[in-house]
Amino acid sequence: MSKKPKYYVVWKGHNPGVYNSWNECQRQTSGFPEASFRSFESLAEAEAAFKNPNAVAPKEKKTLYYVVWSGHTPGIYTDWDECKAQIEGASAPKYKSFGSKNLAEKAYEEGPENYEGRGFKKTRDFSPEEEARIGIPNPLSICVDAACNAVNGQFEYRGVVTDTGTELFHAGPYPRGSNNIAEFLALVHGLAYLKKSRSDLPIYSDSKYAMAWVKKKKANTKASGPKALELVKRAEEWLKNNTYSNPILKWETRAWGEIPADFGRK
Repeated sequence: MSKKPKYYVVWKGHNPGVYNSWNECQRQTSGFPEASFRSFESLAEAEAAFKNPNAVAPKEKKTLYYVVWSGHTPGIYTDWDECKAQIEGASAPKYKSFGSKNLAEKAYEEGPENYEGRGFKKTRDFSPEEEARIGIPNPLSICVDAACNAVNGQFEYRGVVTDTGTELFHAGPYPRGSNNIAEFLALVHGLAYLKKSRSDLPIYSDSKYAMAWVKKKKANTKASGPKALELVKRAEEWLKNNTYSNPILKWETRAWGEIPADFGRK
């Protein structure tokens, strides 16, 4: 089943308008002060919203849970101003925001050590049945992730040990690519790294597109510069000429937080 298209209205950006891809919306809003944009399910809704932004109902803001481990009064807060009051002027404050109340409570009890260097805003609370189905990440694994500048297309990727965050490889930055391309290259590089190391460890990716392209041994993209296309072609050739036994697993960001290989630029 093909993915249902979305339409993006940019009210404040480099070139305000209606766009039919997230990448183009990012190009118009990245680096623009106080950018204003929103997605819609239909082109008619998007065009109407662009013409009359005052008629658009505001989206309900997601509740965030701010864990203050070290501050004037440690605790869990649901208001940023209250959290800010606990850390401003405090000696070596430690705090982090979570989208999941359960995870925030768990993090507060455990301390900051297991949560440093990663983002947890996208997490949410799950039912016991969902938690049982998702499980927990396998620490005996590696994971990969990528970063791409939406304005100029400069991209890079890396792989790390899942439980420690120790970097195993880092490639780029390269010019004129996309995030999907970078995620694909990261996953193939990770497989090649494990094969060379004669390791059967599983590998995590948070990109369903990269996982699908690896399965097909073909990247579904042409919109890139010469260097990116060269790297994609080389990755495709590796997939065609090599076998591997490493399980490729989906990183569950909404349950576990950002993947440990994340570049931390969101």
